[in-house]
Amino acid sequence: MSPVRRIAAGLALATIATLAIATPASAHDQLISSTPAADERLTTPPEDITMTFSGELLVLDESLTGAVVLVVDASGEDWVAGDVTVAGRTVTASLAPGLPTGGYQVRWQVVSEDGHPIAGVIPFTVGDADPMAQTSNTGDATAAPADTSEQADQNAESGGALRVLLIGAGGAATAVLILVLIRFLRRPRTAAAPPETGGPAADDL
Repeated sequence: MSPVRRIAAGLALATIATLAIATPASAHDQLISSTPAADERLTTPPEDITMTFSGELLVLDESLTGAVVLVVDASGEDWVAGDVTVAGRTVTASLAPGLPTGGYQVRWQVVSEDGHPIAGVIPFTVGDADPMAQTSNTGDATAAPADTSEQADQNAESGGALRVLLIGAGGAATAVLILVLIRFLRRPRTAAAPPETGGPAADDL
């Protein structure tokens, strides 16, 4: 194998190894759709909340789904009625009848397929009312954390993946430099030319 091909092969292997290490950092499931949708304004109160995720959620058994869904108004009252059901990638929570006009927040927390808890907030409005203010202290203390905590977790994972990529890139660059240096040191040296003899010979003196 030529030196150029050896260098290219080493760089490719270093890149593949780096991507294989960095990929699991972004493997958590994500919320891909919901009814009501985020910031949606409804003319009539909804009967239930439905959320669909990118992967099947982790369920331990029928009595312990690991999913928490609260639908709170500005006063902190929870309007979820009955149990929260998890079926594959879908989470459904029935609501008490007669939601009054106002702003609401769906505060949810589920367990991703990889066993990692994920959480978020879906705001929506019923009728001609102002949206509910984004606050983290409204409602029960057991409510699912707001988007800020999930975003912080994702930012930390992104930062970790970026550090892994930088380290891998630095390692690949170092490997290339070492190969080039070895190639340079092993390059055959040209023999030194004999000195020119233009003066009189020693025996003629």
